[in-house]
Amino acid sequence: MVPGVYYFHNEAGEVIYVGKSINIKKRIIQHFNIDYKSRKSLDFKNSIADITYELMGNELVALLFESSEIKRMKPQYNRQQRRSVFNTGIFVYEDSNGYKRLSYGTINKADNESLTPIIALSNHFKAKGFLFHKVAKYNLCQKLCDLYKTNGACFDYQVHQCNGACIGKEAPEEYNKRVDEAIDSFTYEHNSFVLIGKGREPGEKSVVVVEHGTYLGFGFVDETFTAHNLNDFKGAIQRYNDNKDIQQIIRNHMRSKHKDKVIIFE
Repeated sequence: MVPGVYYFHNEAGEVIYVGKSINIKKRIIQHFNIDYKSRKSLDFKNSIADITYELMGNELVALLFESSEIKRMKPQYNRQQRRSVFNTGIFVYEDSNGYKRLSYGTINKADNESLTPIIALSNHFKAKGFLFHKVAKYNLCQKLCDLYKTNGACFDYQVHQCNGACIGKEAPEEYNKRVDEAIDSFTYEHNSFVLIGKGREPGEKSVVVVEHGTYLGFGFVDETFTAHNLNDFKGAIQRYNDNKDIQQIIRNHMRSKHKDKVIIFE
């Protein structure tokens, strides 16, 4: 069994569905054995005229490639992960009083590294909802998370749900601990790192590269490949876009009992 990505094509050759599996043959058979009852599901099954696939060597790379292919092709029957534009970012900075602040805004690709978002989302509405969730879960301040515009105390402080960082009543050191916990919940443990896993065949390895918290892409190298620095690994990969879905895939993998080799560059 070699994990990979498979494609369902219609009679015109167009890709109508992209899937990932650690056992492609078994997964495809399951598609046809399912007793589809809805009209849309029956149309999907009856539209399949051809099947192709690509082996990826390991599940992480298969998941990354599947997500990228769905966003690139936007197949008719893939409902999840089709969104390909993530132009709103969550940013973090420290204000003059020593408080770490979270904010949201449009991502400018020309921005310098200090303004690189710590996570990319599809729009401002999603970003505000994301921040409201973190405020509630980690007892953060709405004002210091760009959610309540005021020169005084935030609304949550008035209803005794904020500890007063917005008006200097809570020390920055105490408040910032919870901000760090919130950030840790959706960022990587390491700033720059490489994941080396199984390849598609014996004698081959996969390489996944993350630099400054941004996923750069993946590639395959011969097992004799040697690298002395991060740039050597970057030269061995194909570039792919980073986004919220990709970040979630990598975070979940890093928190699992994976067997990949992790090389850290700080």
